[in-house]
Amino acid sequence: MNILIVEDEIRPARSLERLLQEVRPEAQVVGRLEFVADTVAWLQAHPAPDLIFMDIHLSDGSSFEVFQQVAVTCPVIFVTAYDEHALEAFQVNGIDYLLKPITRDSLQHGFQKFDALERYYAGATAPAPAAAGALPHLPELLRMMQQLSGTPAYKTSWLIPYKTKLLPIAVHDMAHFVIHHSLVSLTTLDGQQYTLDSSLDELEAQLDPQQFFRVNRQALLARPSIVALEPYYNGRMLVHLQPPATEAVIVPKPRVAELRKWLSGG
Repeated sequence: MNILIVEDEIRPARSLERLLQEVRPEAQVVGRLEFVADTVAWLQAHPAPDLIFMDIHLSDGSSFEVFQQVAVTCPVIFVTAYDEHALEAFQVNGIDYLLKPITRDSLQHGFQKFDALERYYAGATAPAPAAAGALPHLPELLRMMQQLSGTPAYKTSWLIPYKTKLLPIAVHDMAHFVIHHSLVSLTTLDGQQYTLDSSLDELEAQLDPQQFFRVNRQALLARPSIVALEPYYNGRMLVHLQPPATEAVIVPKPRVAELRKWLSGG
């Protein structure tokens, strides 16, 4: 089992290596890196390891920058002194999120998830990995691992750009997100509108599906904003919203039954 460590502090890196020798004596540390740039270069030049332990705050930036520059094809266990990046970690290749100082128990917990992922893949029908250590269908497997972690950490607020300011807006104040003129427009329950840089796909992944429903490609609706459903042409459904959206929100026929079930709490 090959492990890559990305950690810019010597003492935590050495401590992690000692714990790895205790918990997984058969594991081999194939590299220890301190910088985003070095990590990108290493991943481009070497076969993927089986597992990466990665700190979030590195000497030259955030480790999330690595995923923007190179394809990471193996699971990652994030190691950090901060707890506010958990959601972002699970949106990349994260299968666990360990807070410093790492203990033997927390490390074993991380390996339990890794082992479960390997067992899941071993029992699945899938083509052979393209490279040593690579796991095909990784997003699906990682979602399974997130479920083992319990309730996902959905976002509860956003900082929304408005003129020269950033406004904090809580999720429970949001009514709907609608694509208008190729831009995502957020409308709050009190009728305020803001333009966002995020895509609807990104927003949908960060919002609790118990509270928000993607009715079509253009609209993501909060439960409190839906005041009525009205039958529409050809088996579709017109959604009446408060506050109203800039354009009519039509639910395609294949989504109508699912929306009705969601609204009824099913």
